Amino acid sequence: QQGACRKQTPPNAAHGQASEAAAEGHDAFPCADLLELSDLLFAVDSVSAIVAQVNDLFLAYSSAVFAMLGLRAMFFIVDELAKIFALLKYGVAAVLVFIGFKLMLAHVYRIPAAMVCGILVSVLALSILASVAQERVSEWANYEKLIFSSKTPTGEKVLTPLQSPYPPEKRPRMI
Repeated sequence: QQGACRKQTPPNAAHGQASEAAAEGHDAFPCADLLELSDLLFAVDSVSAIVAQVNDLFLAYSSAVFAMLGLRAMFFIVDELAKIFALLKYGVAAVLVFIGFKLMLAHVYRIPAAMVCGILVSVLALSILASVAQERVSEWANYEKLIFSSKTPTGEKVLTPLQSPYPPEKRPRMI
């Protein structure tokens, strides 16, 4: 395959697969550059739209700066955190719903920026704390199930200290 972005490397018998992997890695750089360029163009283009919609210039310009810094990359961080904290996705959904209502009610009632920031941080913190609590309760329930069951997870019978391993007819007599 010949292309503008494809770097041709001669096949090497000893390092044939490594050379192909290196060539494929070189293909990723122009793609990543184009993605970052499109992010930058989108952010610059959206500045005028944000300034026209939002009266608070600090909010408008800070949102454009965050867009330029790559909120798309933040998706991967949130995705990994959602794998760690099971209820974080519901917290993020609640944040998005809150932002939607805030934008819809902007002409009726203006919520102070400090209150918005507090609500966003507290919703995310509560969802993380709820995830940790849910995991601890689940671990405790599994622990109790293991302790109070008469069988191990592999199906073997568990003896309590007062139980004898012998059937009643074969127990040694205590005199």
